[in-house]
Amino acid sequence: IVTPHKSHEEIAVRAFVLGKHVLCDKPAGATIGQAQNMTAVAKEHDRVYGMIFHQHRYPKYMHIKQMLTNGELGKIKRMSVIDSRYFRTAWYHRLGSWRSSWNGEGGGALINQGPHGLDMWQWLFGMPQKLYADVSFGKYNNFMVDDEATIQMRYEDGATGVFIISTGEAVSRERMEIVGTKGSLLLEDETLHIYRYGKDVQEYHDTEDAFSREKLPIEEEVLVFDKAVEPYIEMLENFAEAAIMGDSSLLFAPGEEAVNQLMLTNAAYYSAWTGMPVSLPLDANAYETAFKEQCKKEMNENNC
Repeated sequence: IVTPHKSHEEIAVRAFVLGKHVLCDKPAGATIGQAQNMTAVAKEHDRVYGMIFHQHRYPKYMHIKQMLTNGELGKIKRMSVIDSRYFRTAWYHRLGSWRSSWNGEGGGALINQGPHGLDMWQWLFGMPQKLYADVSFGKYNNFMVDDEATIQMRYEDGATGVFIISTGEAVSRERMEIVGTKGSLLLEDETLHIYRYGKDVQEYHDTEDAFSREKLPIEEEVLVFDKAVEPYIEMLENFAEAAIMGDSSLLFAPGEEAVNQLMLTNAAYYSAWTGMPVSLPLDANAYETAFKEQCKKEMNENNC
Protein backbone atom coordinates (compact mmCIF):
# COMPACT_ATOMS: atom_id res chain seq x y z
CA ILE A 1 0.00 0.00 0.00
CA VAL A 2 1.61 3.27 -1.15
CA THR A 3 -1.44 5.54 -1.30
CA PRO A 4 -1.99 8.75 0.74
CA HIS A 5 -1.81 8.13 4.50
CA LYS A 6 -5.46 8.50 5.40
CA SER A 7 -6.46 5.76 2.93
CA HIS A 8 -4.14 3.10 4.40
CA GLU A 9 -6.53 1.80 7.02
CA GLU A 10 -9.46 1.25 4.64
CA ILE A 11 -7.34 -0.52 2.02
CA ALA A 12 -5.47 -2.67 4.56
CA VAL A 13 -8.62 -3.77 6.37
CA ARG A 14 -10.29 -4.73 3.08
CA ALA A 15 -7.20 -6.72 2.12
CA PHE A 16 -7.05 -8.57 5.46
CA VAL A 17 -10.75 -9.48 5.24
CA LEU A 18 -10.13 -10.84 1.73
CA GLY A 19 -7.31 -13.01 3.08
CA LYS A 20 -4.43 -10.94 1.74
CA HIS A 21 -1.13 -10.19 3.43
CA VAL A 22 -0.20 -6.51 3.56
CA LEU A 23 2.99 -4.48 3.27
CA CYS A 24 2.22 -0.83 4.00
CA ASP A 25 4.27 2.30 3.45
CA LYS A 26 4.74 4.66 6.38
CA PRO A 27 2.83 5.83 8.32
CA ALA A 28 0.17 3.20 8.97
CA GLY A 29 -2.41 5.97 9.01
CA ALA A 30 -3.02 9.47 10.28
CA THR A 31 -4.18 8.49 13.78
CA ILE A 32 -3.36 5.97 16.48
CA GLY A 33 -6.83 4.49 16.16
CA GLN A 34 -6.29 3.69 12.49
CA ALA A 35 -2.99 1.95 13.23
CA GLN A 36 -4.48 0.00 16.14
CA ASN A 37 -7.38 -1.16 14.00
CA MET A 38 -5.07 -2.33 11.21
CA THR A 39 -3.08 -4.40 13.70
CA ALA A 40 -6.21 -5.86 15.28
CA VAL A 41 -7.79 -6.90 11.95
CA ALA A 42 -4.51 -8.44 10.73
CA LYS A 43 -4.40 -10.60 13.87
CA GLU A 44 -8.10 -11.45 13.61
CA HIS A 45 -7.61 -12.82 10.10
CA ASP A 46 -4.15 -14.27 10.84
CA ARG A 47 -2.48 -12.26 8.08
CA VAL A 48 1.13 -11.14 7.75
CA TYR A 49 1.32 -7.36 8.15
CA GLY A 50 4.56 -5.48 7.62
CA MET A 51 5.63 -1.85 7.35
CA ILE A 52 8.12 -0.29 4.94
CA PHE A 53 10.38 1.01 7.68
CA HIS A 54 13.38 0.21 5.52
CA GLN A 55 15.86 2.15 7.66
CA HIS A 56 15.85 -0.83 10.04
CA ARG A 57 18.26 -2.32 7.48
CA TYR A 58 20.70 0.58 7.41
CA PRO A 59 24.04 -0.87 8.63
CA LYS A 60 24.67 2.07 10.98
CA TYR A 61 21.36 1.55 12.79
CA MET A 62 21.77 -2.22 12.87
CA HIS A 63 25.17 -1.74 14.51
CA ILE A 64 23.74 0.64 17.12
CA LYS A 65 20.80 -1.69 17.78
CA GLN A 66 23.16 -4.61 18.41
CA MET A 67 25.28 -2.57 20.82
CA LEU A 68 22.19 -1.54 22.78
CA THR A 69 20.85 -5.10 22.81
CA ASN A 70 24.21 -6.35 24.12
CA GLY A 71 24.24 -3.70 26.86
CA GLU A 72 27.60 -2.34 25.70
CA LEU A 73 26.73 1.21 26.77
CA GLY A 74 25.44 0.20 30.19
CA LYS A 75 22.34 1.92 31.54
CA ILE A 76 21.12 4.49 29.00
CA LYS A 77 20.77 7.96 30.54
CA ARG A 78 20.17 10.35 27.63
CA MET A 79 19.38 10.26 23.91
CA SER A 80 19.08 13.00 21.33
CA VAL A 81 18.38 13.19 17.61
CA ILE A 82 18.60 16.16 15.26
CA ASP A 83 17.26 15.46 11.78
CA SER A 84 17.25 18.02 8.96
CA ARG A 85 17.65 15.54 6.11
CA TYR A 86 14.23 16.16 4.60
CA PHE A 87 14.34 19.72 3.26
CA ARG A 88 11.13 20.38 1.31
CA THR A 89 10.31 23.29 -0.99
CA ALA A 90 7.00 25.05 -1.58
CA TRP A 91 6.92 23.29 -4.96
CA TYR A 92 7.08 19.92 -3.21
CA HIS A 93 4.19 20.83 -0.92
CA ARG A 94 2.09 21.73 -3.97
CA LEU A 95 2.71 18.40 -5.73
CA GLY A 96 -0.52 16.92 -4.41
CA SER A 97 -3.62 18.59 -3.03
CA TRP A 98 -3.59 16.12 -0.13
CA ARG A 99 -0.07 17.03 0.95
CA SER A 100 0.85 19.15 3.97
CA SER A 101 -2.65 19.45 5.40
CA TRP A 102 -4.67 18.11 8.29
CA ASN A 103 -7.52 17.03 6.04
CA GLY A 104 -5.38 15.44 3.34
CA GLU A 105 -2.27 14.11 5.03
CA GLY A 106 -3.10 14.22 8.70
CA GLY A 107 -0.32 16.67 9.51
CA GLY A 108 3.02 17.88 8.22
CA ALA A 109 6.64 16.99 8.94
CA LEU A 110 5.88 14.68 11.88
CA ILE A 111 3.39 12.59 9.90
CA ASN A 112 5.28 12.60 6.58
CA GLN A 113 9.05 12.89 7.09
CA GLY A 114 9.09 12.12 10.81
CA PRO A 115 7.90 8.49 10.83
CA HIS A 116 11.31 7.06 9.90
CA GLY A 117 13.08 8.92 12.68
CA LEU A 118 10.39 8.26 15.27
CA ASP A 119 10.19 4.60 14.26
CA MET A 120 13.95 4.37 14.70
CA TRP A 121 13.58 6.05 18.09
CA GLN A 122 11.04 3.50 19.37
CA TRP A 123 13.04 0.62 17.83
CA LEU A 124 16.28 1.62 19.55
CA PHE A 125 15.04 3.13 22.82
CA GLY A 126 11.52 1.87 23.42
CA MET A 127 8.59 4.06 24.38
CA PRO A 128 8.80 6.96 26.83
CA GLN A 129 6.52 7.41 29.80
CA LYS A 130 5.61 10.97 28.80
CA LEU A 131 6.56 13.66 26.32
CA TYR A 132 6.23 17.37 25.73
CA ALA A 133 6.38 18.88 22.25
CA ASP A 134 7.06 22.36 20.93
CA VAL A 135 5.77 22.18 17.36
CA SER A 136 6.10 24.95 14.77
CA PHE A 137 3.12 25.19 12.43
CA GLY A 138 3.93 26.98 9.16
CA LYS A 139 7.34 28.25 10.32
CA TYR A 140 8.77 27.99 6.80
CA ASN A 141 5.57 27.62 4.79
CA ASN A 142 2.15 29.13 4.32
CA PHE A 143 0.12 26.25 5.72
CA MET A 144 -1.45 25.16 9.02
CA VAL A 145 0.54 21.97 9.61
CA ASP A 146 4.01 21.50 11.10
CA ASP A 147 7.37 21.91 9.40
CA GLU A 148 9.51 21.73 12.54
CA ALA A 149 9.16 20.05 15.92
CA THR A 150 11.09 19.54 19.15
CA ILE A 151 9.96 16.66 21.34
CA GLN A 152 11.21 16.16 24.90
CA MET A 153 10.77 12.66 26.31
CA ARG A 154 11.12 11.10 29.75
CA TYR A 155 11.33 7.39 30.51
CA GLU A 156 10.13 5.49 33.54
CA ASP A 157 13.72 4.70 34.56
CA GLY A 158 14.68 8.38 34.45
CA ALA A 159 16.30 8.43 31.01
CA THR A 160 15.58 11.55 28.96
CA GLY A 161 15.57 12.30 25.27
CA VAL A 162 15.12 15.06 22.71
CA PHE A 163 14.01 14.56 19.11
CA ILE A 164 14.21 17.48 16.66
CA ILE A 165 13.05 17.44 13.05
CA SER A 166 12.97 20.26 10.52
CA THR A 167 12.05 20.37 6.84
CA GLY A 168 13.13 23.98 6.39
CA GLU A 169 16.91 23.85 6.85
CA ALA A 170 19.32 24.00 3.91
CA VAL A 171 22.01 21.72 5.34
CA SER A 172 21.21 18.00 5.52
CA ARG A 173 22.25 16.75 8.92
CA GLU A 174 21.59 13.70 11.05
CA ARG A 175 23.03 13.69 14.54
CA MET A 176 22.24 10.99 17.10
CA GLU A 177 23.77 10.88 20.55
CA ILE A 178 23.29 8.08 23.07
CA VAL A 179 24.84 8.38 26.53
CA GLY A 180 25.13 5.39 28.84
CA THR A 181 27.01 4.56 32.03
CA LYS A 182 29.60 2.34 30.26
CA GLY A 183 29.94 4.31 27.03
CA SER A 184 28.38 6.66 24.57
CA LEU A 185 27.74 7.00 20.83
CA LEU A 186 27.75 9.94 18.50
CA LEU A 187 26.40 9.36 14.99
CA GLU A 188 26.95 12.18 12.52
CA ASP A 189 25.47 11.19 9.17
CA GLU A 190 27.50 8.06 8.23
CA THR A 191 30.24 8.43 10.86
CA LEU A 192 29.81 6.70 14.22
CA HIS A 193 32.00 7.67 17.18
CA ILE A 194 32.00 5.04 19.95
CA TYR A 195 33.35 6.02 23.37
CA ARG A 196 34.02 3.18 25.82
CA TYR A 197 34.72 3.90 29.48
CA GLY A 198 37.29 1.98 31.50
CA LYS A 199 34.85 1.86 34.39
CA ASP A 200 31.09 2.31 34.78
CA VAL A 201 30.79 6.07 35.16
CA GLN A 202 28.24 5.82 37.98
CA GLU A 203 30.61 3.65 39.98
CA TYR A 204 33.48 6.04 39.13
CA HIS A 205 31.32 8.99 40.21
CA ASP A 206 30.43 7.37 43.54
CA THR A 207 33.82 5.91 44.54
CA GLU A 208 36.75 7.57 42.76
CA ASP A 209 38.99 10.05 44.60
CA ALA A 210 39.07 12.54 41.72
CA PHE A 211 37.88 16.07 40.97
CA SER A 212 36.43 15.18 37.54
CA ARG A 213 37.01 12.61 34.80
CA GLU A 214 40.82 12.72 34.92
CA LYS A 215 41.10 9.15 36.24
CA LEU A 216 38.47 7.66 33.91
CA PRO A 217 40.00 5.97 30.83
CA ILE A 218 37.95 6.62 27.68
CA GLU A 219 38.72 4.88 24.40
CA GLU A 220 37.32 6.14 21.09
CA GLU A 221 36.52 4.04 18.03
CA VAL A 222 35.40 5.61 14.76
CA LEU A 223 33.38 3.67 12.19
CA VAL A 224 32.54 5.13 8.79
CA PHE A 225 29.65 3.44 7.00
CA ASP A 226 29.12 3.52 3.26
CA LYS A 227 26.08 5.49 2.21
CA ALA A 228 23.37 2.84 2.36
CA VAL A 229 21.68 1.70 -0.81
CA GLU A 230 17.97 1.97 -0.06
CA PRO A 231 17.09 -1.63 0.92
CA TYR A 232 13.63 -1.79 -0.65
CA ILE A 233 14.38 -5.04 -2.49
CA GLU A 234 15.52 -6.58 0.79
CA MET A 235 12.30 -5.41 2.46
CA LEU A 236 10.16 -6.87 -0.33
CA GLU A 237 12.01 -10.19 -0.23
CA ASN A 238 11.63 -10.30 3.54
CA PHE A 239 7.89 -9.65 3.28
CA ALA A 240 7.52 -12.31 0.59
CA GLU A 241 9.31 -14.86 2.77
CA ALA A 242 7.14 -14.03 5.78
CA ALA A 243 3.97 -14.26 3.66
CA ILE A 244 4.99 -17.60 2.11
CA MET A 245 5.86 -19.02 5.53
CA GLY A 246 2.84 -17.39 7.18
CA ASP A 247 5.16 -16.15 9.93
CA SER A 248 5.07 -12.48 10.96
CA SER A 249 8.02 -13.00 13.32
CA LEU A 250 10.28 -13.05 10.25
CA LEU A 251 9.48 -9.43 9.39
CA PHE A 252 12.14 -6.75 9.75
CA ALA A 253 9.41 -4.21 10.61
CA PRO A 254 6.14 -5.81 11.82
CA GLY A 255 2.95 -3.77 11.49
CA GLU A 256 2.27 -3.46 15.20
CA GLU A 257 5.39 -1.29 15.56
CA ALA A 258 3.62 1.33 13.46
CA VAL A 259 1.36 1.94 16.47
CA ASN A 260 4.39 3.07 18.49
CA GLN A 261 5.53 5.48 15.78
CA LEU A 262 2.06 7.00 15.42
CA MET A 263 1.71 7.15 19.22
CA LEU A 264 4.78 9.40 19.34
CA THR A 265 3.58 11.49 16.39
CA ASN A 266 0.03 11.94 17.66
CA ALA A 267 1.16 12.58 21.23
CA ALA A 268 3.49 15.33 19.98
CA TYR A 269 0.62 17.01 18.13
CA TYR A 270 -1.68 16.62 21.14
CA SER A 271 0.94 18.14 23.44
CA ALA A 272 1.42 21.08 21.08
CA TRP A 273 -2.33 21.70 20.81
CA THR A 274 -2.86 21.58 24.57
CA GLY A 275 0.46 23.12 25.64
CA MET A 276 0.84 20.30 28.18
CA PRO A 277 2.97 17.19 28.67
CA VAL A 278 1.28 13.98 27.53
CA SER A 279 1.47 10.64 29.33
CA LEU A 280 1.64 7.55 27.13
CA PRO A 281 -0.22 5.68 25.90
CA LEU A 282 -2.36 8.51 24.53
CA ASP A 283 -6.06 7.72 24.34
CA ALA A 284 -7.02 7.17 20.69
CA ASN A 285 -10.48 8.72 21.10
CA ALA A 286 -9.09 11.85 22.74
CA TYR A 287 -6.68 12.32 19.86
CA GLU A 288 -9.38 11.68 17.26
CA THR A 289 -11.54 14.43 18.76
CA ALA A 290 -8.68 16.94 18.83
CA PHE A 291 -7.57 15.96 15.33
CA LYS A 292 -11.03 16.50 13.86
CA GLU A 293 -11.05 19.96 15.41
CA GLN A 294 -7.82 20.81 13.59
CA CYS A 295 -9.31 19.54 10.32
CA LYS A 296 -12.37 21.73 10.89
CA LYS A 297 -10.23 24.81 11.58
CA GLU A 298 -8.25 24.17 8.40
CA MET A 299 -11.40 23.85 6.29
CA ASN A 300 -12.80 27.07 7.75
CA GLU A 301 -9.50 28.88 7.10
CA ASN A 302 -9.34 27.68 3.49
CA ASN A 303 -12.91 28.74 2.84
CA CYS A 304 -12.30 32.28 4.11
